[in-house]
Amino acid sequence: MNLCRGKSQTSIPDTFKAISRLLIKESRLEPLLKNVAERLKNARLYDGVFIWTAEKADIQETAWGTSTGPLYAQGLFMTLPQPACIRGVATHGTPLTLIRDEPTCSSCPVCPICPGWASLVIPLLFKGEFYGILFVTLPSEVIAVNTEVAFLVEVGENIAACLNRMNQEALHRTTATALLKRSLELEYFHNFARITEQPDTDLETILQRGVDLIPASMDRPDLAAAALVLNDTHQRFTTPNFTRDNPMVENPIFVDGKAVGVLTVCYPSPAGQGPELTFLKEEEKLLGSISLRMGKIIERKRGRIALERSEQRFRDLTNNAVTGIAILQDQQIVFQNPEYTKIFGPLSHSPTLFLDAGVHPDDKKKTRLFHETITRYDFTTLCVDFRIASLLSQDGTPKITSVFCRAAMTEFREKPAVLLNVMDMTKPRELENLLRIQDKMTSLGRVAAGIAHEIRNPLSGINIYLKSLEKYALERNAETEGKIISKIQSASNRIESVIKRVMDFSKPGELKPISVDVNKPVQNAIDLAAVTLRKSGVKIETDLGTALPLCRLDSPMIEQVMLNLITNAAEAMKTLAPGTKTIAITTQCLDRQQVVIQVEDSGPGISQIHRERIFDPFYTTKNSSGIGLSICQRIINDHKGTLNLHKSRLGGAGFMIQIPVKQQEFKPAKGV
Repeated sequence: MNLCRGKSQTSIPDTFKAISRLLIKESRLEPLLKNVAERLKNARLYDGVFIWTAEKADIQETAWGTSTGPLYAQGLFMTLPQPACIRGVATHGTPLTLIRDEPTCSSCPVCPICPGWASLVIPLLFKGEFYGILFVTLPSEVIAVNTEVAFLVEVGENIAACLNRMNQEALHRTTATALLKRSLELEYFHNFARITEQPDTDLETILQRGVDLIPASMDRPDLAAAALVLNDTHQRFTTPNFTRDNPMVENPIFVDGKAVGVLTVCYPSPAGQGPELTFLKEEEKLLGSISLRMGKIIERKRGRIALERSEQRFRDLTNNAVTGIAILQDQQIVFQNPEYTKIFGPLSHSPTLFLDAGVHPDDKKKTRLFHETITRYDFTTLCVDFRIASLLSQDGTPKITSVFCRAAMTEFREKPAVLLNVMDMTKPRELENLLRIQDKMTSLGRVAAGIAHEIRNPLSGINIYLKSLEKYALERNAETEGKIISKIQSASNRIESVIKRVMDFSKPGELKPISVDVNKPVQNAIDLAAVTLRKSGVKIETDLGTALPLCRLDSPMIEQVMLNLITNAAEAMKTLAPGTKTIAITTQCLDRQQVVIQVEDSGPGISQIHRERIFDPFYTTKNSSGIGLSICQRIINDHKGTLNLHKSRLGGAGFMIQIPVKQQEFKPAKGV
């Protein structure tokens, strides 16, 4: 049917063939829509033809049309809300006929304009999938011609098939591009990883080579240029052709959550050398990943460098430490320094720790308890001192090594561990013992006059008795002779007692605790010092408690402590006026748990500055070794007691000794 008389109309078959050739030949969307619309209008003499494609995968929403009249297709198809006819066809997928003699939709831009004409709205469907709409305006009577309508429906199907093909090709191209970019990305990270995995490669080399690899992963590797600037270290890494030019992509470099630099990639485009290039989304995404990876590498490399430096400092400290240092983990020594090796031998993986090192039999019980406690991690800090007797001296006799060990909880390689600090205390203990003996001799020197007096008096008596015995021997008075001999024996026993006390006091002893009344060593010390104190004008006041519970004591050791405190008190009062020098000594029991001994004097006392260091070894306020009070405190500590300084009720210094009556276990002092 000829739509316009006087004009040549192409037949439906010829028109269909021409449109089919266009659909096969053209691969670009907009030229395709334009050519199909114009061919339909011109060949079949329609008033208007408009094709609209919905957004589909990689096909964007597009509209193209042609008309002899003012067809506002853009407003009809591409603005919202769309007319009801368009929405209905898109929803139901069936052609829709619009007759214009009486407008059916007041919002349609076509109906009021073309009276006597009709519009055919055909969905573009392929295998049930909606791709858009073919809108044709033609005379109303043509709508009734089935062949014309069937022709347009078939054209719509072919257009939809073409759009499907274009969509698949676009998807294929997109997939191929994505795969190519992905392969470039994987190749970059593979090459970058090979660089970073080389253990001897420094950070600067890694970053420079990482920057050099970037252009090869870009869409235009021949033009791409890159630069990495680290602001915190003022370092710059660039490709040779880098210039700050547009377009460019910049990504911050984060290390430990802080921006420390910028990675910049650009496409330099000198004037007159082609159009300006732009970055693909895939490239921008890749550069973001590279920036993130570089930040992680910088963070890891710097952390490793810091760790290596820290470990080196740790090795320097431990290797040159004068104490043995070891780390115990999972019941094995996993680290030990040279000093520890010197004491216990090479690294041992034995779970028995140093129990195999020849611990003295007397100390095995407490070292085993120490080992069991630290391997359970059920402690904060723990100390033990013991002796090693496995080493032999040159003459073949056992060599005793005194060891002090302190354990503390720590972490090693992110796991709980025990830090052991070990000191060889053999020489300090020997020196302490020598100083203690020296202090004893000093104390004996102070009471030498008293001892001489104690011995001289009985000797004088013996001489007198011997002369009397000689006289009465001539008279043969047996009764008188017996009395004289008895007095001689008494005087001799007194001399022997004094000499024994001096010898006991002078012995370099080890603690030999026995159950004893504390008043006994206290009174012995008072007796030894009595003569010297009388000559110095010092008055002794005693208040010794009665019925005191027995304590396990080394009596000579306690006697030594008391004599030291008494002589110190007398020394402190030597500048006082006669009649003002007093030493008060008391003993008592507290709640049947502790025996308390107090030694107080009326001297000037001890200033605050000296109070803080009064028990420190070698600290003294007079011409002496300064070891006395330090040894006194150690002796009392070995008895599980305490020795403290306080203000005397007489105005001077006061010392209080507290010794427990009951003890769980008595451990003898080492080297004392």
